[in-house]
Amino acid sequence: MDLRLNTNGQGNTYGSISYTSETTFQNTHSLSFNPKSNKVSPVNDFSEVSLSPEESPSTLNISDVTYVVREYVGPWWNGACFRKTRRKTVLQNISLQVKSGEITAILGNSGSGKTSLLDIISCRSSGSVVGNVCFNNVKCTRDVIQQRATYVMQADRLLPNLTVRETLRYTARLKLPGNKTSKEIDKQVSQVIIQMGLKDVADSRIGSSIIRGISGGEQRRVTIAIQLLKDPDMILLDEPTSGLDSYTARYLVTNLRDLALQGKVVLLTIHQPSSDIFHMFDQIGIMSKGQMVYCGPAKEMVPYFTALGYPCDRYTNPLDRYVDVASIDRRDKEKEHESTKRVSSLVEAFQNSALHLTTVQNIRNESSRPVSASSSYGIKKQKGPGYFRVLVTLLSRMNTNLFRDRKDYFARLFLLPLFVVFILIFLGRLKHTQSSIQDRVGLLYQSSTVPPFMGIINSIALFSCLRNLYYRESRDGLYGIITFLLAYTIHIIPFHIVSSIIFSSIVYWVTGMHPGFDRFALYTLDVFILQYWGEMLTIACLGIFMNANLANSVSALLQAATVVIASGFLKNTASLIKPFKWLSWILLHKYNGEILVANEFRDLELDCNLNETAVCIPNGNLYIDAYYPGADDHLARNFGAVGAYAVGTLILAMLAFKAGGLRNLH
Repeated sequence: MDLRLNTNGQGNTYGSISYTSETTFQNTHSLSFNPKSNKVSPVNDFSEVSLSPEESPSTLNISDVTYVVREYVGPWWNGACFRKTRRKTVLQNISLQVKSGEITAILGNSGSGKTSLLDIISCRSSGSVVGNVCFNNVKCTRDVIQQRATYVMQADRLLPNLTVRETLRYTARLKLPGNKTSKEIDKQVSQVIIQMGLKDVADSRIGSSIIRGISGGEQRRVTIAIQLLKDPDMILLDEPTSGLDSYTARYLVTNLRDLALQGKVVLLTIHQPSSDIFHMFDQIGIMSKGQMVYCGPAKEMVPYFTALGYPCDRYTNPLDRYVDVASIDRRDKEKEHESTKRVSSLVEAFQNSALHLTTVQNIRNESSRPVSASSSYGIKKQKGPGYFRVLVTLLSRMNTNLFRDRKDYFARLFLLPLFVVFILIFLGRLKHTQSSIQDRVGLLYQSSTVPPFMGIINSIALFSCLRNLYYRESRDGLYGIITFLLAYTIHIIPFHIVSSIIFSSIVYWVTGMHPGFDRFALYTLDVFILQYWGEMLTIACLGIFMNANLANSVSALLQAATVVIASGFLKNTASLIKPFKWLSWILLHKYNGEILVANEFRDLELDCNLNETAVCIPNGNLYIDAYYPGADDHLARNFGAVGAYAVGTLILAMLAFKAGGLRNLH
């Protein structure tokens, strides 16, 4: 223990005590003594700048907030235009004050409005909000939240193949200011690792349900550590102990308490906390049907409810007891009516209680104070990392995550070439007879359908975790959809090039397609574009549909429909009905089909034996003129159209994600 005393030159003495806590996670703490307030307060050892003795604690004020959303009534198949909508009040007249140095926990049954309250504070609401949410007397806007607060969602969105240190380092390169060097970033990452007690697993993989990695509690601490990289003043957490055992949950809350003692505002929602966790909370809020049933000091909760006629037995967890009291029993109408009446009386009692009236008065007093210079957000807003650093960081993270998993890595390279085996077994070596025309058309059909389907399979398997991570980081303001999909495109193109070359080299030369390196190069380029098009089409569907199976089905259906309608391999496009004929002009496979047919049949000599067939096509040019007129003359146009489709699907994917919006993914 180290004790230091000094004076400020005005006769006031200030002291500091440094000590090391002997807990599971070795943390070093500092306490400062202020004679004006006669208080000992903790100092954040990990912050470069400590608060002065005169600086007041940070405060989050939620004043008379009501939140209303619109929801559809009736079955989904009626459509949005025919379904009725109703206004649902999610939160009603919520007033709450959260101070730094304390842990405030919000409890309630499912649907009570806990998560919606955090969404409003973090400016992620999707309905109509009435009331004020201020941090240090400054209204909370998206910019303020991104600068001074952080929101830890219930679900962990982490890449399974990265280590803890790599996960934090990549995120730090996206979060921290652009003038931070790699050495400074590594130092910040190491500090956060120690701060959250992750030193022993810093170089272990995150893992998943299939890949062995760190425990669930450690993953939750990694998620919190990610949000601590920018040293936020306010930490919002949605169900941080969900799915954790009591031991792990207790030490996670211990970490949060250490953060609160370092001068941060900590507000969390929690479900069924144990009795020992209850004693770590300073303030407790209990919600029911979007209203506060109780909000005040944890030590006053039992006396408050006891005075209302709801005592707590000695060996009963008070949080379980009073969450049950504030819940609606929907087993039958009689119990629902009785419990609804009870909850209404509890809400009314709290609205008229001294606790609530004192909170409202404190919020009014806080609102009347002038905004301090230290609270003027945006004046000295730090410049984030440059666009190039963000793009390179995203690309490097995608590559590292993929390279660590040999199964996914080899699937990227060899899933398309593996289909060659089935083609060779079925077709064998092509001949130059009249019957080989059908064989060649079948091979071209496979060349048009297999690459897009391989792109669909790869994207469904590998893109979903990247998409979920994008939703979280984009909500944090780290990058946008254009940067994300551009990095993803650069990431997948080398794999498409290699797999297309392997696939084409075997199929083209083993089956004996039209010889010539130039024709082989055109065939390979077409296969590459088709595979990329199939993957980006699926990415666009994943931007619209959260369900990967639904996105898979829709993208496969669209791909199959374009082949059937426009390729000419299954039905001659000249014989299509007019609507389909017009439609074929805007579909990719019309131009792709002409490329493959012209590339294979141009100047192809075919044997004629009138004893075997009544119709003889001695030259491939005649086949082109009969079924794909002008295809050999429009090669440049067709490649231009196919290339435009490849770029167009990338733009389509960006628009799909824009239209789908940023999902909360609670």
